[in-house]
Amino acid sequence: MLLILGAGAYFDVREHRIPNWLVLSGFIIGILLDLLRSAEVLKGAVFWQVLFLFCFKFAAASAVFLPLFLCRMMGAGDIKVIGLIVAYLGPVAGAAALLPGLLIGAVWSFAKMAAKGILFKRLSYFWDYVKRVRQTGRFPAYYSSSRDGYEVVIPLGLCLFLGMLVYIILLY
Repeated sequence: MLLILGAGAYFDVREHRIPNWLVLSGFIIGILLDLLRSAEVLKGAVFWQVLFLFCFKFAAASAVFLPLFLCRMMGAGDIKVIGLIVAYLGPVAGAAALLPGLLIGAVWSFAKMAAKGILFKRLSYFWDYVKRVRQTGRFPAYYSSSRDGYEVVIPLGLCLFLGMLVYIILLY
């Protein structure tokens, strides 16, 4: 999983996206690892149970963060990486592994905005966005690369990778 997350971090920093082929590779490897962990790999029913459980964990975690993607506050690749982390580790350990990564992302984001002198401008933009959503009941795109550029973007894939490293270090 660390190799997949590390490669995802690399692509996120370099290209501002995490390729689908990488996520699919992580998905397949995760299912194979779950099958290897199962004592009854040779039985056909076990395969379908493992496949269903892995897919369910992936989909449930992705669904939790889907609204942030729909509002363009988070990229699709970030959501898929979150899904992989939870699918690999399960909901409790997955949440424990996500928390440091999301905290790293939040601190980095605030520090970056403060360093560029745009923290209050972006916070004001966020509150205006919230007011607009409450008034209209619609969720327009919060972020647009053509309008906002990349000065406010952080590579969340890198943050999730670093968060996983923190989780592993604290665990062992």
